[in-house]
Amino acid sequence: MSTTIGQYGDAGASLILSSGIKDMNLENETLSWETSAGTLSETYAGLGSTRSTAISLTPQITQVGAWQANITNAQTNLTVTATALTQLVSQAQSMATSLVGISGTTSPGAVTSVAAQAASTLTELQSVLNTSSGSGYVFSGNDSNTPPINGNMPLANSALAAQISSIVGTLGSAGASSVMANATTAASDPSLSVFSPSLSVSPGAAAGLQRSVVTGDNSSIAVGIVATQGTATSSTSSTSTGSPIRDLMRDMMIMSSMKNMSPSTSGFSDLVNQLNASLTTTIGQLTDMESTVGVTQDGLTSQSTLLTSVQSMLTTQLSNARDADIASVATETSELNTRLEASYILVSDMKNMTLANYI
Repeated sequence: MSTTIGQYGDAGASLILSSGIKDMNLENETLSWETSAGTLSETYAGLGSTRSTAISLTPQITQVGAWQANITNAQTNLTVTATALTQLVSQAQSMATSLVGISGTTSPGAVTSVAAQAASTLTELQSVLNTSSGSGYVFSGNDSNTPPINGNMPLANSALAAQISSIVGTLGSAGASSVMANATTAASDPSLSVFSPSLSVSPGAAAGLQRSVVTGDNSSIAVGIVATQGTATSSTSSTSTGSPIRDLMRDMMIMSSMKNMSPSTSGFSDLVNQLNASLTTTIGQLTDMESTVGVTQDGLTSQSTLLTSVQSMLTTQLSNARDADIASVATETSELNTRLEASYILVSDMKNMTLANYI
C-alpha cells in the first residue's frame, strides 16, 4: 500500500512539479538574457525563423559602415586640400601684387626685394605641397605615403631653380618670350623635377593618380588633387607646363632669379608682364581646383546622407529580426515569477504531507 502511495502520491507529483520548475527556470534564463542584452538570443541559432534575415543583414550593415568611414576620411582629406589650395592662391596673388609693384620701376632694390620674397615663398610653397592629413600627403594622390617633394633641400637651391636661373640670365639677349618658353621646358623635364618620381609625369597622367574612394556597391569616386595634374582650362604650351602648381613654382623660380637684374635690362618689363599674365591665369586655375574639391565634397555629402538612410533601414530590419520586445519580456517575466512562486509553495506544502493526507 505504501508503495502505491509513493508512486501516485507525493513522489509522482513531485517529479511532475520538478520537471515544470526546471522548464520555467530555463525560460527564466532566456528572459533574463533578453532583458540584459536586448536580443532574442546570444547566437543566431536561437533566433528561429528570423535567423536567416539577421545573418544576411549584419554584413550589409558592416559594409555600409565601411563606406561611410571611407567618405569621412575622404572629406577630411578634401578639407585639408581645400585649405592648402587657398594658401597657394594667396601666394600667387601676393606674387602678382609684387610684380605690379615693380612694373616700370627703375629701382634695382625693389627688384631685389621681390626676388627675395619669391625665394621665401618658394619655401612656403614646398611646405604647402607637402601638407599631410591623418591618412597621408594630400597632394600625392594614390602614392599618399610619399611626400610630393622629397628631401629637405629648399626649392630655391634645387637643380631646377639653378637651371631656370641660368635661363633668366639670358634675358638681355634672348628676350622674355624665350626665357618663359625655356623655363617652361625645364619645369616639365622629369630629370629636373623636384617632385617624387610617381608625380614627375605629364599633367594628364598625374590626374589619373587621384585617390579612388569606394562609396557604395560597385561605386567609387576619384578625390583630391595631385600636385602635377592639370585642369580643364589648362594645356601645355610655350608659357605653361599644363599644371597650375608647376607653373606657379616656375614663376616663383623666375622671380627669385631676378635678384641681380637691373630694371633697365632689355626685356625686363616684358618678362614682368608675362609673369603677371601667367600668375593671373594660374590663380584662376587654382581657384577652379578649389571649386572642384567643393563639388566633390558636396557629392560625398549627398552619398553619405543616402548611406545613412540605408543603414538606418537595415538596422531597423535587423532589430525587428533580432531584438527582444522589452515590454513583452517584462510581462512574461512577471507572469513566470508568479508561476514559479506558486510551484515552490506547492512543493513546500507537499513536503509536509503525510499518509493521513491521502486517506
